[in-house]
Formats: sequence, structure tokens, C-alpha cells
Amino acid sequence: MSLPDELLAAVAGRFGTPVYVYDVDAVERRVEELRAALGPRFTLAYAVKANPSLGLLAVLARMGLHADVASRGELAAARAAGFPASRLLATGPSKSDADLAALVRGRVGQLHAEGPEELDRLEELGARLGRRIAIGLRLNPPWGIAEKRTIIGGPGAKKFGFDLPSARKALAERKRWPHLHVCGFQVFNASNVLDAALLVENVGHVLDLALSLGRRFDVPLSSVDFGGGLGVPYADGERPLDLRLLRDGLARVAARAAREPLLARTRLVFEPGRFLVAEAGEYVVRVVGTKRSRGVTYVLVDGGVHHLVRPALIGTPHRVRAVGAPPGGRRTTVVVAGPLCTSLDLLHPGTRLVLPSRGDFLAVENAGAYGYTESMPLFLSHEWPAEVGVREGRIALLRRPPRVAELLAAQKTPF
Repeated sequence: MSLPDELLAAVAGRFGTPVYVYDVDAVERRVEELRAALGPRFTLAYAVKANPSLGLLAVLARMGLHADVASRGELAAARAAGFPASRLLATGPSKSDADLAALVRGRVGQLHAEGPEELDRLEELGARLGRRIAIGLRLNPPWGIAEKRTIIGGPGAKKFGFDLPSARKALAERKRWPHLHVCGFQVFNASNVLDAALLVENVGHVLDLALSLGRRFDVPLSSVDFGGGLGVPYADGERPLDLRLLRDGLARVAARAAREPLLARTRLVFEPGRFLVAEAGEYVVRVVGTKRSRGVTYVLVDGGVHHLVRPALIGTPHRVRAVGAPPGGRRTTVVVAGPLCTSLDLLHPGTRLVLPSRGDFLAVENAGAYGYTESMPLFLSHEWPAEVGVREGRIALLRRPPRVAELLAAQKTPF
């Protein structure tokens, strides 16, 4: 899904480097591909955490998606982008009082509660505002899809959601919270899964659990939310998610739901984030120079993990390519290293490239999710990257980066 090299070079020439570039056409295509795979029985709610760039959010809002927000900041971004409050879900551990107040006052369509203590605080809000709040319980079952590096799923205790004993207790005692209307469940227990069969199997388990609790505790199932987890390949040799297998498996789930009276009016929800935007984004850097040290060839670039921390954080390097490199050129193994004063600042610990020259551009692929806003741009006070969108060949600035002078102007020297 890479943009043409000449477009990337044009963006870099116009906005400088480092720079994030998003292929908006690719995002739109991916939405339609996933909608076709899921079928009409499932609702798409974009996970704003993956990439909250306002320009991308506005495109997704116009396409009719719902959105999942995890803070009052994401709520503000989603509303500014055009998502109506009724199409918003709210999920996230450790919500502050200010977050809960903003979500409730903002009348989000459904708020996923993470534990009994959060139910207590929501009850106080509902009573104070004289409002009944639609609540889904986020469940933390003792099963899930194994992850190469645990991000959100995996076995054992986690900060997310209700474990099943505490969920059963809360459901049995829900008269304690008269201003809360418990009307669904959410299980988000996997991240970046490339095996469609495992995703379908997990959907079946979640549906079984929701039906079991719904019947036992007389919970109206307005929604059953399966979270996200749809993966994209980062490393060479990884195969993309098979949407045909996903479509066939979810068609069986939809047929089963159609036979179940308790699910007649239930919204079945997926919360993809990464899957919709990751492969549409590239992080473009400029080569400062190359050097040899103890038998290793380094390509030194003007961007690093302060802008794209995921490769170092997760231990999974993204593919890197040389923009405009001649086809068939001789490749050599290089380390792509950034400008930070730490050995952790590697965009790739060893990839094969046609050796670039000073001033050439490199593109780090699959940077559209968990890139710009997951990172730590204040480290070493380098300039921040711009975010740029490309749609039908037209280049447009999506986010103007703050300059170092502006960041300094926000600080004081009172002592």
C-alpha cells in the first residue's frame, strides 16, 4: 500500500523531514474491504487511539463509521471530526473523574465500564445529572488469543475490565446503581492477530459468554463488542489477514445470531484501528550520512524513535525502503539509526538496502497506526514532524507541527 516514491519525495521537499504521510485513498479502500468482509450484521467503530489525526477522523466520520474513544481528548477530537455522540463508544482503564464527566455529559452512545469502582463513580454522575447512563461491562475472561508480545490480551491478571467473578457479582447486585443501564458486554483481548480462524473462534467465545451472562442475569443485549485485534504484517514473511476466511467465518456467526432471539436487536461491534490505517502511513526521513563502525554499516537519518517509538517499544522493526533507489541495485545490510543520544534509537537493527547517499530519503512503512501520537517528540527537543495526507494525488497538510520556539514559549522560568 506504499505511496509512489515521487509523491513521497514531493511531500518531503515541500514539508521537510521527518514527516508522516498518510494515503487517504488507501484508508478508504481498507474500510470498504473490511465492511464487505464483516457483512451488514457487524458495526465498525474506529479505535481513535490508533491514529487520532483530525483529517483522517473526518474521513472516517463521513464514511459512517462509529468510533471508540478512550479519553476526553479523544472524545473532543471525534466530535470535532464530525462523529455524532450516538456513534461513539468509550473504553479505557483508569478513567479519571474528568474523563467520565466529559463522556457522560457528551452523551456517548455507550460507555464501557472497567470495574465496580467505576460503576460507583458513574452512579454518582448519573444521580447528580438526573440521567440514566447506557453501560457495557468490559470483561476480562481467562482466555484469549496469544500475542507475540502481550499488548492487551494474554493469560493472567490485567488492568482491563471485570474478571468473570466480579462481573457476575456486579450483575447480581446491579440494583445498587439505579442510574446505570447495563445493556451489553465488551471483550477486547487480542492485538494484531493475522490468523482469521483465531479471530472467528474468539468472536464465537465472546458471543457465548455474552449470551450466558445475558440469560443468567436478564441483561438486554443492546451490544456485544468484540474489540479489535485485526492485524497487519510488519515483518518480512508475515502474511496479511485473509479477509475471505474472515468473511466466511463471520457469516456463520451472523447466521447463528439471526437464530437467537436475545440477539435480535443486538449491535455486534468490531473496533479496528491499526487494520484501517497502519499500512496507509509512512514515516519519511532524510539520510544525514553513512558510517562503518566495527564491521557494521550505519545509515544515519534525521528522525528516530522519538517520532516512531513502536519498533523499539515492541521489538518489531517496520520495513524500511530507500525512496527512489534504482531497481536491481546492489543491497547491503545496514542499521538505520536516528539522532537521539541513546543506542535504543534504531528505526531498524538490520535491513538490506541499496546504500543511500546523504540527502536521500528513506520511508518506514506501516507507520499509520501507533506512530506520531504514541511517541515521545519532546525528547532532545528536536523539531516535530508534520502530518500530511495524500488523496487522489493531492497533497495537503493535516497537522502543522509546533516549533521549538513555540514549545519554549509555553514554559516559564519562575525561579
